Amino acid sequence: MPNAKDVTINTEYLKVLSVGESGTGKSTFAASFPTPGFVFDFGQEIISYRGKDFDYEQYEISGLGWSKFERDLQLIKKSCAEGKYKTIIVDNVSAMTDVCMEKAMQLDPKRSLTNGPLWNVHYGMVKNLMEGRLRQLINIPTNLVLIAHLEYIKNEEGAVIGVEPQFTGSLSADIPAYFHEVYYHTTRKEGNELKWCIQTVPIARNRGRSRLSGKDRLLPDLLENNYDEIIAYLTGEKVKAK
Repeated sequence: MPNAKDVTINTEYLKVLSVGESGTGKSTFAASFPTPGFVFDFGQEIISYRGKDFDYEQYEISGLGWSKFERDLQLIKKSCAEGKYKTIIVDNVSAMTDVCMEKAMQLDPKRSLTNGPLWNVHYGMVKNLMEGRLRQLINIPTNLVLIAHLEYIKNEEGAVIGVEPQFTGSLSADIPAYFHEVYYHTTRKEGNELKWCIQTVPIARNRGRSRLSGKDRLLPDLLENNYDEIIAYLTGEKVKAK
């Protein structure tokens, strides 16, 4: 019978949900991962990867855009099985959801009174489509970075009472549970210099976490938004200051 005392950290394939507001360094962080890689560029973000060895495809906001993504996903799964790519990036899941909704509305012609999607029809379809494809991505033997924007939760008076990754419906709680690593992106001033950081623990409303960091807290609470920094702490090359 296996024993938890024998479990070791495996950093071969790092699966990260990268969450933050626009301009907090999410794409820059993803671009630091090992190459060659592939970017599913739903948000027209490829300029952030310029000069790096990333193949990419972009998707129009339409049912055709989603069909193209599904075809590309099968090709990328095959390429990764052959060892072509070390990293897959989805940039970003908010735009991916918009493309998916267009597919759902194409599949079912029903509409609301304002000619928009129906919650019990189209949003349910989006949840099922997104969940299925994201599970496929997570199961590919490669590094994965899924980039998500923040959604603010407000009470009846309009005050912010929480934040969560911007997904459809219950996916905002379901999808983070699939990942060992959920990093929230932020900035901080050091002297006169502004630094982009990742947050690996829950602070205030942001629910960052790292299962790989574990009870020993191998990762600093805040560290540089760079893949090599994470690996250095997880492998013991660097040790967190006490």
